[in-house]
Amino acid sequence: MKNTTVQAAVTVLLRRFLGISLAVLLSAGMAVADQQTGVVEVEGYATIVAERKDMAREAALQNAFRRAVEQVVGVALESKTVVKDSELLNDKIFSKSRGFIKTYRILGEKVDGDAFRILVFASVSRHKLEQGLDNAGLLIKKMGKPRIAVVVMEQNGFGNAIPGGVVENCLVSSLGKRGYALVDRQAMLAVQHEVVNKQGDQTDAVVRAAAAGGAEIVIVGRATARSTSALSGTNLRPVQVTVTCRAVEVDSGELLATVTATQQALHVNPASATNEAFEKAAAELSEGLQRQMIAAWTKRLTGLRTLRMTVSMIPHADIRRLQDALKEKVGQIEEVHDRGYRDQQLRLDLEVTGGFREVIDELAALGLEQDSLKIISYSAGQVQARWQGRPIKGGRVK
Repeated sequence: MKNTTVQAAVTVLLRRFLGISLAVLLSAGMAVADQQTGVVEVEGYATIVAERKDMAREAALQNAFRRAVEQVVGVALESKTVVKDSELLNDKIFSKSRGFIKTYRILGEKVDGDAFRILVFASVSRHKLEQGLDNAGLLIKKMGKPRIAVVVMEQNGFGNAIPGGVVENCLVSSLGKRGYALVDRQAMLAVQHEVVNKQGDQTDAVVRAAAAGGAEIVIVGRATARSTSALSGTNLRPVQVTVTCRAVEVDSGELLATVTATQQALHVNPASATNEAFEKAAAELSEGLQRQMIAAWTKRLTGLRTLRMTVSMIPHADIRRLQDALKEKVGQIEEVHDRGYRDQQLRLDLEVTGGFREVIDELAALGLEQDSLKIISYSAGQVQARWQGRPIKGGRVK
């Protein structure tokens, strides 16, 4: 009898222990999942100086924002990257934490001795954070520093297209400064052999040859120049150049970016004018290519997708209020792009994370004071809604 009682007690204790352990594991798993989606619960604190609790409260709130961003960055990047680049992160990311907070809710606040403590439930914008990491040169590391080959066929003074000219060299220099891994020029000799003296679009040939040279992304383009006669009464000759480049992912063939730049220059020597115009075009191309590639990678990392939304019967005066509510109250909406308004019909592109159905459910429950948004229909990537204004006297709506 005594042994049976002891066994029963041990069984009860074992069950309690397993239950507690399971709860701890589940809560830990939920915390990680929340950090992966950018939603965290953090406590901020600050010392109260000269009895200025208001200033300490604001400092504690900023401290909470910083800790929220630190947690999400820790999930977005490998821990060794965070440690190695801590000073860079502090300068580029953590010191600007408020700008990455989408929404937040204060769960509690108190004065604890000479410190002010505030508990915050915050939603960190993964989209803006990834862009910030790119500006700090860390998104490239997150993507595994893909090896890039650059091949721009540039028209020379005789009208022939040759690789290795001004535009190509400028692009290589710009990408190298941003931290990209570049394929060695010698490894691209096969690419030159593929494209020199060939007409038409040689993108496929360039991609194949670059892949053989170890490239993961290929930037391929053409640069042409057109010179005219000297300006009246001067020796200055105007030159106009046009450069078009595309960035292609070797493995998937996915087009990451496409940019066209047109520039002009004046010089007594047409060759000097051509080089000057090519340099200006290359600078424009570099910014455009990198911006588009980063946007493509950011969408891939954050799972950002576009949901097209049409809202009918909405007065023009209510458009801004609706757009603000979408960004502030629907947690999975990162950006709202206005695509036009006509006959009281508003077209929007919503950049969203998560599943479309979850976003649509949030739209249906969206609080808009006395107005409402009624979902009429939805299909893959599109949703139709109707604005319902609050009733006023006479049975009309505002």
